[in-house]
Formats: sequence, structure tokens, C-alpha cells
Amino acid sequence: MHGTAAPPAPETLTASQLARRERIVHVALGLLVSGDYEKIQMKDVAEASDVALGTVYRYFTSKEHLFAAVQLEWVKSLHRQILKRPLAGGSNLERLSQILHKSVRAFAVQPQFYRVLLVLEVAKDPFAKELFEVMTRETEATYRETLSGVDDKTASDLLGVVLAVLGAELRKWVLGRQTINEVTQNIDAALTLLLTYRDAASSDAAAAGLRT
Repeated sequence: MHGTAAPPAPETLTASQLARRERIVHVALGLLVSGDYEKIQMKDVAEASDVALGTVYRYFTSKEHLFAAVQLEWVKSLHRQILKRPLAGGSNLERLSQILHKSVRAFAVQPQFYRVLLVLEVAKDPFAKELFEVMTRETEATYRETLSGVDDKTASDLLGVVLAVLGAELRKWVLGRQTINEVTQNIDAALTLLLTYRDAASSDAAAAGLRT
């Protein structure tokens, strides 16, 4: 980490400062689209953004913090695209499967973004960790859109398991231990097990209630 001083929160910045910060994020995102996280240096981002290196560090305490902001921007853009059109599935299983397939395809096209997620999972920079948590909540909120007739607590528990499965399957893929097709097959199998078991349990509980 370059420094320990807290960076200014985006909402506290002037319009010109916010525009500069956003330019740095978008430039870094562009560098990641065309390259590898490990090969990108903060000075590369500064030069491409036409700002001093110290300016980059004014807004971002470390490379991890900057690319957490980059990843959050990419995830938000992905989720906007996913939700632009209504999901066509007629059941929670079909809709959740559909949205997960879209997420997997996005990572398949640009696997470097998943590699950054692996870096951020173990980031020591507290500001990077904070943005990682925001990203997790954004993802859960997007997937929550697929579920109907499910209370918030159950949905949160279910999506926690789903995200864990998604992460485990993508990790095996990015490490070369399985194909992207196997990722989607395994996710679908897990979803079918989770949701059909839940529906069956709900039906059994309702039937038991009628008998009492």
C-alpha cells in the first residue's frame, strides 16, 4: 500500500475532482480490458490518464484499491446489461440460471476480470476490501431480481450459497481445471438441487400444516 491516509470519498469531491477520479478508473478499466492486471503499473495508469502519479494515489491508496473500483465499475455495467431486458424464465430456477449464464459468459470473454476478483478476495488494503464488499452486495441485489415469492432472509441465504458455488466453479476454470461449459453445467446442477429441494421442503411443510 502506498500510504495509510484515507482517500477522499467520491461524494465529497468537487465536480472536476470527481471527473478526474472517474477518468482514472475508466483508463485503468481500458488497460485491463486489453491487458493483464499483473503487468499494469500505477504509472501506466497515471500516464494514460494524463495526471501525475501522486494524483492517482490521492484517490486510490494502492493498486488493489484502484482495481477494486475498476472491477466495481465493470460489474455495475455488466449488471445493467443483464437487467436491460426482462429475464424470460418462467420460474426462479430458470431466471437465476439465465442470469448466471450471462455472468459466466462475461467472464469467459474477459477472464482477466475474474483474476482480479481473486486478487481482491485476499486484498489487505481496507479500502479495496470495502469496495469488494460493495461489489458483492451489488451482485446479490442483481441476482435477487430473479427470485419471486421468496422472503429476504431465505433469498439472502440462497444467494450466498449460489455465489459460493459460482466462485468455486469459476476458480477451477481460471486455474485450468475445467472448461467453461463444465462451469455452467455444474452451476445448473447445483441450482436444480438447491431450488427443487427448497420447493419440495416448502410443499412438505405446507402439507404438514394442513394435517395439523
